[in-house]
Amino acid sequence: MAPANQKKAVKSSSRKPVPSDAVNPPKPVPPDAVRVWRGFRLQTEMPPDFLQALGTIFIPATAILQRLYGLAAYLPTVLPVSKPNGVPDEIALVFYNSQQAYADTTLIVAGRTYSALHKTVFAFPASLSGFPVMLGSKLALDTPYFLFSDSVDWQGGFAQVYVGARDPAMPVETFSAGIRKFLQTLKKKRPAGMDGAIACVSEQYVVYWEHWKNETASLKGRIADLAGLSQRVLLQPHAPTPIDSSITAHYPGIPSVESRSFNILFPR
Repeated sequence: MAPANQKKAVKSSSRKPVPSDAVNPPKPVPPDAVRVWRGFRLQTEMPPDFLQALGTIFIPATAILQRLYGLAAYLPTVLPVSKPNGVPDEIALVFYNSQQAYADTTLIVAGRTYSALHKTVFAFPASLSGFPVMLGSKLALDTPYFLFSDSVDWQGGFAQVYVGARDPAMPVETFSAGIRKFLQTLKKKRPAGMDGAIACVSEQYVVYWEHWKNETASLKGRIADLAGLSQRVLLQPHAPTPIDSSITAHYPGIPSVESRSFNILFPR
């Protein structure tokens, strides 16, 4: 007969994650309180190892550690291995209660540990992260922008993402001008039910996220029009994905992360 403590360990290892939306009240945060991440794989990390590290370590660790220090919502996307050159391997929206809450993570050992974890799978300085600013009349490359000033809970509602590559035959100026016009038109004529939009354009790609009060409202959107301004790489909703947020749980992580977008659900 197995010892009592052994039985207890087996029971804890089989615990299923509980959807956080069942226990979490809404937690809207300002649109400038999000880190807009564009990550490029470390070239010494082979694609299968990179994908495994994201699913079993990096993505779960982001929520498990940072939720203790003000993480409000986390929406990562892992791009296809076959993506065009110059397009990130992983992108994410990493929402905090405030910009100060994010800054304070550098004062905490676990926060510094999480920051250092990036360098085990991502290349620097190619990988970029930053807080967005309100979109105005101009659009600067590699600068994240938000379109609306509403405070939104991105862990709830309905979110979707578009990633597109610039056609090599298209001049960078033409590419960025087309995206700028799309975003400025959307900002002026916001569809009912849309409460958040974030975008970033580089010389090689565009990443664009939008948040809706519900999926039905999103049918009024024009996100698919971006495929007329770029070569579509990915367009999909962020699937609500509960994780086991206990730092001591026997938890294998998320399998099969390639070409998938997640809305990681965790208690806040």
